[in-house]
Amino acid sequence: MKRKTMCGRVSKRTFFWGLTLLACSLCCRAAESVPLTLSGSDGSALNLPCEQTVTFPGEHNFSLSTASPTQWLSSVALRISLVWPEGAPPYSGALVWLKDRDDFWHQHVVAGHLKPGVTNELTIPFQPGAEGWQTPGHSVGWHHRVRLNPQSVGFRVFADAAFTGTCTLISAILDVQPPAGAPQITKVRPLSRTPRAYALFEAGFTLPDRYANPFDPTEIDAGAQIVTPSGVTNTIHAFYYLSHYRLEDEVGQPVEPDGLPEWRLRYCPREPGAYTVTLYARDAFGHTVATNALHFNAAPAAADALRFVRVSHTDRRYFEFDDGTLFYPIGHNTRSATDARMDDKFPWVLRKEEGPTAYRRYFKRMQESGENMAEVWMSAWSLGLEWTEGISGYHGANDYHMGNAWELDRVLDLAMHHRIYINLVLNYHGRISTWSDPEWHLHPYNKVTPGGWLEAPLEFFNDARAIEMQRRFCRYTHARWGWSPIVFGYELCSEINLTGHETHHKTHFEPTVVEWCRVLGAYMKSIDAYGHLVSVHVSNDYRLLNPVLCEMAEMDFNPLDAYNNRHPDTPEYIVDLVVGTAKAGAPYNKPILITEFGGSAMATGLENLMIEQHAAIWSGACVPMAGIPMFWWWQVIDENNLYTRYPPICAFMEGVDPRNPASQMIDATLSADAKAEKNAAARFKAVCTASPDTARGYIYPVRFAREGEEPPKGEHLTVSLDGFTPGLYRVEFYETEKGQVVRRFDVRSKDKQLAIPIPAFRSDCAFKLHLLTSLAPKPSK
Repeated sequence: MKRKTMCGRVSKRTFFWGLTLLACSLCCRAAESVPLTLSGSDGSALNLPCEQTVTFPGEHNFSLSTASPTQWLSSVALRISLVWPEGAPPYSGALVWLKDRDDFWHQHVVAGHLKPGVTNELTIPFQPGAEGWQTPGHSVGWHHRVRLNPQSVGFRVFADAAFTGTCTLISAILDVQPPAGAPQITKVRPLSRTPRAYALFEAGFTLPDRYANPFDPTEIDAGAQIVTPSGVTNTIHAFYYLSHYRLEDEVGQPVEPDGLPEWRLRYCPREPGAYTVTLYARDAFGHTVATNALHFNAAPAAADALRFVRVSHTDRRYFEFDDGTLFYPIGHNTRSATDARMDDKFPWVLRKEEGPTAYRRYFKRMQESGENMAEVWMSAWSLGLEWTEGISGYHGANDYHMGNAWELDRVLDLAMHHRIYINLVLNYHGRISTWSDPEWHLHPYNKVTPGGWLEAPLEFFNDARAIEMQRRFCRYTHARWGWSPIVFGYELCSEINLTGHETHHKTHFEPTVVEWCRVLGAYMKSIDAYGHLVSVHVSNDYRLLNPVLCEMAEMDFNPLDAYNNRHPDTPEYIVDLVVGTAKAGAPYNKPILITEFGGSAMATGLENLMIEQHAAIWSGACVPMAGIPMFWWWQVIDENNLYTRYPPICAFMEGVDPRNPASQMIDATLSADAKAEKNAAARFKAVCTASPDTARGYIYPVRFAREGEEPPKGEHLTVSLDGFTPGLYRVEFYETEKGQVVRRFDVRSKDKQLAIPIPAFRSDCAFKLHLLTSLAPKPSK
């Protein structure tokens, strides 16, 4: 392995992994001595030298501060000169403490005991990684960012025997030494034991622990050039990583930091064979390249390996995996562990506080029900990286929440285990809105919050600094999670039309908002070697789609809502919304997918929600839409075991490949024979999507039965379809509660038409058909 710096030196060395990195010797600058300011236990300022009366047993504290908080970051040692009184207890001691910005206590106990009657010269190491720092009550290592804006730093003397006397603190000096020299890349090691195609290859390494903001690529830019077996070079960004662990008990499930930070590289090889990894690191002091830092051989992909999702090459209205096989999303939304509105809308359930561990249950039950798709938000209250300083774990713009990042690691691990693809939402409307679920007053870019600079929410979309902050956020997100095929795609913003301060629901027509989507979409594609889908999402329903966004090349598909705001007490209207959505998406030749629905935006009664869920699932399968509509109220599904709604639709769609550009929605005409009750056909409607040789359709009541009512009965009905290849067709009818075939028979077309007798059913049914044998049309006379 070769390592080059701007000094031009090259070195080689063998270690346990067979490779290591050497760097140029640092041209260290001389340390500068900075006098510290002193205050007493009551907060009053004290001048040095300072005499203080101490009474034991107990402790006496001196608070220490610098002229600038950044001086703590450059410190290498703290020197204390203290005259300890004659006759003081022999087991007197001293320590220095630092309480970091996240409330974690760090202390360094001075070795030995204070000597009475003389001046004690004490030196406490302050550089990152210094030995001797204790962490009572936690396991955070002593590292550079622990010293970033500490809540307090102080010096404490203590004794365990009775004594009163006077001590003199002569001086408190901080030795400050700014960093120098190109960044050294050390401790390079693979973390994946058996690399294979379409699985994680992860490596760890360390850089000098000297970066106040390791999330800012202008301060430190690190990554790798990975050469594949076929000779293609992938550029992958590295990311700053701090391990965490979870405490689970009856009190809660807090996540705590653990150990020292390091840098990680995550990569997904997509072909078997030999790979070569060259690392790089660049900062203000130089540029280091570690040529051939790692080598690994990827075994062939497992037979059931997850694949990256693409827009279908066969039919651009649908999705497929990168091996060309169909991916048809069947799932529901799981925005976060809980929804605060549940207690208001559905108060009859006693709910406990849950964190992201709820996904263990959600994803397990989804997989058991045949689902393969969910949505997860990176929100302020769950799994977010960037939010206002002062909220636990957050520290403002471009300073990411490492605890939440670790939590999202776990959530995506669970998703992989249960094969649930995740539409990952990076921003949502409320954080950029003053009127719809408003959180703008807490946004870290808002000038009213610490470090903020924007006057109004729409500046989020056109301010150069805000756009750069979003690029950095996208870069970190992709560096950490982009390797994973389980990430279905990146949604740049959910319900983008509800942002801003106007209540017209049309912010997404603003030129600056449209351009933001284009710029961020292009950036995501420029750094993504795997080709994840990129999108932006619109609220309410298809009538608010912006054609410019729908056609934009940087947006791969069009996700949107289908909330029944206009007819909240008519759940049957959801079918009209589903059909309207499919029709609205047709001109753009892209997948269109409903990722939220369920009553109005503020829900509706449970009975209506259950009707909507059922009707949307089945009608969604029978229109040319990219997947099944995704129900929003995931806790309603979980609490009422509505997971049972999904196995039937999975059974119905088994063996169906909807990718056929010739397939379109067609009229499905219902008629009744002479034996039927009066107006029997008028009680039902039908939707159908068909190609010249296949069809799938859903027949449903104009009004679903409510509690205590008998479901409408369909008897002596026929459904007529037009536009088929002449021939013999196999038809299957399904009941929708269990997804079972209730009748299978063959029908011959006549003049390209099919007249299909419908077996008797209650409430609704579905059918699908395909051509068995084509027949030449009869010659005309």
